[in-house]
Amino acid sequence: MRYSPPLARLGGRAAAFTLAALLAGLACAADEFNMAVTAAGISVGNHLSGPRLVAANLVQRPVLLEFWGVHCPPCLASMPKLEQLHAELAPLGLVVIGAHAQGGPADEVVKAAASLGVTFTIVENATVKDGGDFSGIPHCMLFDHLGKCLYRGSPFDVEAAARLAVKSVPAAVLAGRTLEKLTAFNELLRNEQLFGAGLKKATTLCNSKDEATAEEAAFVVKQLTARGRQMIDDAVSRKPAEPLGAADVLQRVANSFKGDPLGTEAAKLLREWKQEPDFQAEWKAGLQLAKLMLLRAKLVTLSGSTDGTFPADKVAAILPQAKRQLTDIVASICTRFPNSKSAEAARKVAEELALSVPSVP
Repeated sequence: MRYSPPLARLGGRAAAFTLAALLAGLACAADEFNMAVTAAGISVGNHLSGPRLVAANLVQRPVLLEFWGVHCPPCLASMPKLEQLHAELAPLGLVVIGAHAQGGPADEVVKAAASLGVTFTIVENATVKDGGDFSGIPHCMLFDHLGKCLYRGSPFDVEAAARLAVKSVPAAVLAGRTLEKLTAFNELLRNEQLFGAGLKKATTLCNSKDEATAEEAAFVVKQLTARGRQMIDDAVSRKPAEPLGAADVLQRVANSFKGDPLGTEAAKLLREWKQEPDFQAEWKAGLQLAKLMLLRAKLVTLSGSTDGTFPADKVAAILPQAKRQLTDIVASICTRFPNSKSAEAARKVAEELALSVPSVP
């Protein structure tokens, strides 16, 4: 498959954008693709890595779905950007899915995603009803929490629309319910980082003399407890194949449920994992790779590239300070963790940007 050219510039690379510009971009996308597709039409296909998803996980949540491939350079370049959105906006309800669309061995896809530091869901054979009207990848679809398609086109231009979609989403943990008594919780529980505080408050309200208040409080406690337990179980199941993603989930639970037994359990597990040599190596290498890919993404943006790759004719123009910083990270990964998945990805970045890669005995 060939790359589908960017369609609508939503201003994701700029610090500011206007709603009028965003709507104009969406109108452009609507002229090019079928915008009547819905999140209900998504079939996630076969799970490969990241959080496992079923149809219920997509209800009342904005969904960002990208069709990509391991042999598509622009696709690979877009993944760190999607990972940034996932890391920042998943706690606020965004679901990010990377739908591999080039065939080939599943382990090759998993390896590629891991080498890029991806922790969001990766699947294969995903489809969207009536959404096959595109001829190239990467191709991105963004749906709001009601399932309406807001954007289709390049993943490099979806950030602004994704942020607006997240701002309007109700608390996903409430499963579409609006609380009538505990109205403050409708807003508070939109932020995963406040789950611990919400759980503590709701627990005290379970003994309210007002039956309606007590019932809503019990519902909140049940939902929050189930969400925390689900996240811990997900982290444990992902640990062998995806140490970085598993650690990320545990850290989120530890932070979100601080002061609650769930948070304590997650923090304890994470401490134990970090004592394991193999896990520690992959985890530390993955953290450094994330920094490397972020710096690379900034360079690509500054270069003016429209396809996510860094222009070969601009390599010589990379500032010495930036080159030193990139080289130091590559050297650290390749010398300290030479056999890690991250080392392979770091070497590819070094080759692309003409960085010196240390030889490993």
